Amino acid sequence: MDKNLVYSVLPLLALSAVLQVVMGNLDLGIFSFPVNVALLLALGGILYVLTRERVGERFMSALASAHAAAVFVALTGIGCLLIAFFPKWDFQHSWIFAAMLLLLMSNLFLAIFRYKGRFKVRFYLNHVALLLLIASLSLGAADMRRMRAVVNIGDTVDKAYTEEGLPYSLGYELKLESFDADFYDNNVPSEFRAVVSSEGEQRTVRVNHPWRKTWCEDIYLTGYDTKAGAESEYCILEFIVQPWKYVAVVAIVLFAVGAVLLLWGGRQRN
Repeated sequence: MDKNLVYSVLPLLALSAVLQVVMGNLDLGIFSFPVNVALLLALGGILYVLTRERVGERFMSALASAHAAAVFVALTGIGCLLIAFFPKWDFQHSWIFAAMLLLLMSNLFLAIFRYKGRFKVRFYLNHVALLLLIASLSLGAADMRRMRAVVNIGDTVDKAYTEEGLPYSLGYELKLESFDADFYDNNVPSEFRAVVSSEGEQRTVRVNHPWRKTWCEDIYLTGYDTKAGAESEYCILEFIVQPWKYVAVVAIVLFAVGAVLLLWGGRQRN
């Protein structure tokens, strides 16, 4: 491994390990909008200036290399495996995983700024897409909220509870108007639905058919009193806020366009 790459990576990973021991897991709330956007722009701006002014050229070249990309992808992949197989570790909220993502995003920024090869359009499309996807899944996680509320028929709620049991204001009032369910002959539910209203609007919410309350918030029906069946007096509603999902969609579209150009370019050479 390039010693310049080692000198660039090890101090950051060591610092993140120290912060993990001293401070514990990251509080994603402090990185919510607009802080996350400002950090992303600041990272890109700093790396652009360093590239243009050729400051620390050897280290910048090492960080931008394909070798570095492979190392950072491998580290991030290992981190994702830890998240998947050891969820109790909460590794996705650790300083170490944040450092891994920072290194990967830095590599992508530098690759974009320094690329001088052929087929620039598809190169930029694929690298920008990957950068946006990583940003939406990492920095965007600070703006994502998943909350639930148990609502009795006829009652109105203005807050829900996070997975940690913390109350969170919805910013509006929502009323559960009614609930109904259909069953097969063996009493297995075929469909259950609830009518909810808020701010003069009324919608029927079904399983996997949420109410798109705003451009970034969906309201799902997730449960009811299974013993009472269609006579259930309450429902469990889930509120999911994902403002960065559209950034991820844009990234996927860019990936698709880049893949088409890659295939088309390969056929042209043949």
